[in-house]
Amino acid sequence: MKLALVIALLAAASYGQEIKVLLDNEWVKVTHIVDRPGDKRPTHTHKDSVVIALTDHRRKLLGATTNEIDVKAFNAMWLANVTHSEENIGTTDGELLLVDIKKPAGSWTLSDEENRWPDTLDAVAAAPGNHKIILENDRIRVLNVTVAPGENEPLHMHRMPSLLYIIAEDDIQDFDANGKLLYDTRAQSAPPKTPYAEWMPPQAAHRVLNRSKNPLRLIRVELK
Repeated sequence: MKLALVIALLAAASYGQEIKVLLDNEWVKVTHIVDRPGDKRPTHTHKDSVVIALTDHRRKLLGATTNEIDVKAFNAMWLANVTHSEENIGTTDGELLLVDIKKPAGSWTLSDEENRWPDTLDAVAAAPGNHKIILENDRIRVLNVTVAPGENEPLHMHRMPSLLYIIAEDDIQDFDANGKLLYDTRAQSAPPKTPYAEWMPPQAAHRVLNRSKNPLRLIRVELK
């Protein structure tokens, strides 16, 4: 284990936070953070990061200025070259998803086929009821994705590579534009336990059928 990681884990432990790296590849590092009321996080820097709140809580940020904020679940904040410390000053646990972006915008290249995918099939345009933008800038687009029980979502595509954070996934099927089955949770001998993080390259037109009695729920962070 690298010394820097050991130091970071020891610092987090001493301040009471639970920090777990869910995924780390050439594009992103994904960290799940939980802190209890009164927990503090020592001074640290975000170079190019998006933070997505998973629970409502109250937080103090101490940096160039001091801010006390009421954090709402499924809101997101972009942090570029920000140095600060943090404290949970509320009465509820704070749960965050931190996604560090490792490469500048435009670092990936579309294939000829991906360039031909029509803009009308973009997820937000083609399936707006299932894909809600919670943050967008010149680096990323963050979507809150839901598919209701029994729902067969409209055909759509994802032109950008993405980080998926799957919160709830009970019983689904994924089909391509021709109706070919791409994925079936029932066919998985050892399905991953939710929540989990997954890296996803651009996805051609597809649609998800939710066969369960519970909503499919995930966060998608698309890289530009």
